Amino acid sequence: MRIRSLILTLVALLTLAGCSSYSIVSDYDSNMPFGSHKSYRWSGEGAAGIGDDVLAKNPLIYKHIKNAVDRELRAKGFMLKEKGPVDFTVATHAGIRERVAVAPPAVIFSYHQGYYRRGHGYYSSFWYDPYGPYPRVMYYEEGTLVIDIIDTKSENIAWRGVASGILRDYESTTGMHREIDTVVTRVLAKFPPVSR
Repeated sequence: MRIRSLILTLVALLTLAGCSSYSIVSDYDSNMPFGSHKSYRWSGEGAAGIGDDVLAKNPLIYKHIKNAVDRELRAKGFMLKEKGPVDFTVATHAGIRERVAVAPPAVIFSYHQGYYRRGHGYYSSFWYDPYGPYPRVMYYEEGTLVIDIIDTKSENIAWRGVASGILRDYESTTGMHREIDTVVTRVLAKFPPVSR
């Protein structure tokens, strides 16, 4: 019974890890003239200036995210300008928080062939985890990346894209960079928004 319990716990954890693909959401101000936006620069109030931002504590990751954003925006026809007027600025922020997942108790429902009081036939049975019918609690870390597009004329957020997902350990920085690139590409896939 203990082996079955350990296997069920492992299956629950693998199921949780299988859901680790990032969820992507975005929102925007429909009054913003996205069609006229052509140039941008990075906001001076980015992650490097926010003390509790994860990117402020990891400048190399922040730099890689910036490079990925620049690559995506350049592919969409936007021009990065260090000086002079621009149509919008870009800011990125990230955070990590601990989350809790509660899985239902391990219950197996099975059919058995055998004899019962009035003859031969099938009967059903089920068993619980040997530690009792209690839910399983798993702790994990969820990461969130936010990319803001800020209109320079109004100084308001014109567009925001957010990616959230379960964090995992990487065997190399190559794998981490590949995932950052994928996430940034997915977040910016809906920018600029299509007019409704």
